[in-house]
Amino acid sequence: MIVVSSATSNTGSAVAEALLAAGEQIRVLGRSLDRLQRYVDRGAEAAVIRTGDPGSLREAFAGARAGFVMMAPGIIPRCDDFAAHQRRVISAHQTALAGLDGLTRIVSLSGWAANYAGARGPVWGLRPFEEALDTLADVEVTHLRAGWFMENALPMIEEVRATGVARGLIPADLPLPAIATADIGAVAADLLTGRREAPTRTLELQGPRDLTPGEITAAIGKALGRPEARYEQIDAATMRDGLLAAGFSAHMADGTTAMTLDVAERRIVMTRSRDADTATPTTFEEFLAHVAG
Repeated sequence: MIVVSSATSNTGSAVAEALLAAGEQIRVLGRSLDRLQRYVDRGAEAAVIRTGDPGSLREAFAGARAGFVMMAPGIIPRCDDFAAHQRRVISAHQTALAGLDGLTRIVSLSGWAANYAGARGPVWGLRPFEEALDTLADVEVTHLRAGWFMENALPMIEEVRATGVARGLIPADLPLPAIATADIGAVAADLLTGRREAPTRTLELQGPRDLTPGEITAAIGKALGRPEARYEQIDAATMRDGLLAAGFSAHMADGTTAMTLDVAERRIVMTRSRDADTATPTTFEEFLAHVAG
């Protein structure tokens, strides 16, 4: 049995789909049984959990030989102390997974922000999450430090569709290690089943090539039939104001802006060059063809 946490998230669902396609018996975890039903219909077990509750987590992982875990949700827009939420989730996983009979392998979704010791905002907890999982005895742990999710471009698609302009804090010419979550799921599934061995405890992942926001916007414009599409860089204050207008608390608006600044000012970077271990196959154009409609 392989357990997949946050199976309704983009990456969790990609892991579950890859494991089901490989014929594996899985148990999917989430906060709503209704949203897990599509996996149950295909033969999976399902369990409703509270990510900050070690008791429900330990019960959900009982009998598993391997598990995929992640910090979820990644953002709580109206939260006033996201670090406290992350500490509860980290502690719950460390307590729940310690000493579980038969559990020998864990794959965690981390992120390239964990490369930066001073990471702020929603990604602050990634490295502490890794460190907590590293304390598990007799469990092989691999942390996937994935780059910039291609799914981050979904709001840009809607902006370009509506106005022809995508706006963001990251400079137009800054290369980003864009990666599709479907590819992260495929790598995680291979690690969980033992079809792949990680060369190191932390495995950076990135797509076939870096993309700048300018290139991303141009590709979106081409896919949508809007060749005039352009990218416009905004400042931190404008980003923060936009988040507040969208309903974010001041705490989450500040943290999300700080996180994005760490990318924009190149404090969050990949530490390994792209190679056979770190590169994944899906191009941004292939991703767009799937989601842009």
